[in-house]
Amino acid sequence: MAGEKKTSPPQSEEWKQFDGHESVYDPARSSESLRAAKAGIEAHRKGTLLVQLLGRDGVALADHPVHLEQLGHEFIFGEQLWELDAMVRDGEGDSERARAWKRRFCEVFNAATNLCYWTERPLHDASKTEAYQGEPRVENFARTVDWCLENGLTAKGHPLFWSIDKGIPDWVKRYDIDTQMKFAEVRVRNLVARFKGKVKLWDATNEALWEPAPKNLPHRDWPHIESMEDIVEYVAPVLRWCREEDPEARFLINDYGVENQSPGAPPNCPKDGSPVTAARQRKRYRELIKALSGAGQSPDAIGLQSHTGWVADHAEQLAIYDEYATSGLPVHITEFWAKADHLEKLGLPASEIEYLQAEYMANYLTCAFGHPSVETFFFWGFMGTAIEWNDRSGHALKPSFDRIRKLIHEEWKTEWSGRTDKDGKISIPAFYGEYTLQTVPPGMDYTMGQRFTHGRQPAGNVIRLGSL
Repeated sequence: MAGEKKTSPPQSEEWKQFDGHESVYDPARSSESLRAAKAGIEAHRKGTLLVQLLGRDGVALADHPVHLEQLGHEFIFGEQLWELDAMVRDGEGDSERARAWKRRFCEVFNAATNLCYWTERPLHDASKTEAYQGEPRVENFARTVDWCLENGLTAKGHPLFWSIDKGIPDWVKRYDIDTQMKFAEVRVRNLVARFKGKVKLWDATNEALWEPAPKNLPHRDWPHIESMEDIVEYVAPVLRWCREEDPEARFLINDYGVENQSPGAPPNCPKDGSPVTAARQRKRYRELIKALSGAGQSPDAIGLQSHTGWVADHAEQLAIYDEYATSGLPVHITEFWAKADHLEKLGLPASEIEYLQAEYMANYLTCAFGHPSVETFFFWGFMGTAIEWNDRSGHALKPSFDRIRKLIHEEWKTEWSGRTDKDGKISIPAFYGEYTLQTVPPGMDYTMGQRFTHGRQPAGNVIRLGSL
């Protein structure tokens, strides 16, 4: 398999910097941050698991052999379905490659971002739900959502409304702005209502910090630093439409360029000449959340796309989560990617790039998982970054695949074998999630099992052997 050999990055000075500003990743710089994140994982992702084992007669089974195994996480780990979506649209959803792709996906993740763009660039190979007027096409979205549910994955939808030229069909733009927004309302309401109970997590709006409000879209001048009033004027109604159709689902606002400077962003805003920095955008994001709350439509979580490039020190990452925690809303990492273009330009060997990428991805995920304000972590393109595919089903796993899989399914999972105490009880620290308890009932020579949930509430689980 590609990348099985573990290598360490060279320490020569030419590795330390690229173009005078972008450092090659050195995990040692973040050792203190990683220690804090790992302590946070123990503090925030685990709790005391309490189980009492009773016999059929209701009497506690003291000193009885028990095996506990975690089946799944409470925390959401996900990736987008762009490649699977394309295979399904091309009639290859059950091809050898698709089957291999789906199998590998389920080895790592418990959630998936399903794509439901209104349109997404006419020539771009992305799912388009209504590129032509009067021809809504949501069957592909429905197929990927159903695949998620059939495989026990949390299904997320992305995006319901995106105010950008490539995200709004040309036919919509022929109408006045009020009519355009009525079309948008019908689309949002129909999608949320149709998938009520199936899709419980949505990116309601996308990239409002960088794009014009719909009424100002003809005058887009990126980065279009829109007024807060004009953003709230359209984002608040979108959130209202969503909640009226499905009060039980959760709806995010989603944006980028808030962790570090957005690649390619000009240094000044065309409107007022002031610098467009990540810090400025974070401030505006907090202002937007406050303004939406004032309008009675606070989002359920803050979406951070996390198209990061490479942060020099994970202390920056943790500080940003601390900053957003002051809003009182949970943070969702929605589209994390860690491209290695700057390493490729240095002419580094592929094996070294893959090693650095795996370390960076694992450490970034560790910091997010260890922060109490972060609820979900979705990758964007992991299946292409972590796996080398050929034209059919053949593939090789890169170091990042096993690195992330082992974190989620080995290092961050609880498995325990032992015996109950004198009261038939077990009390152990364990990750929150779904579990199975296996034991040997008295007088029997085979193992029985029962599933239960270990959550954040202190109440314990009482399990009777008669119910197994």
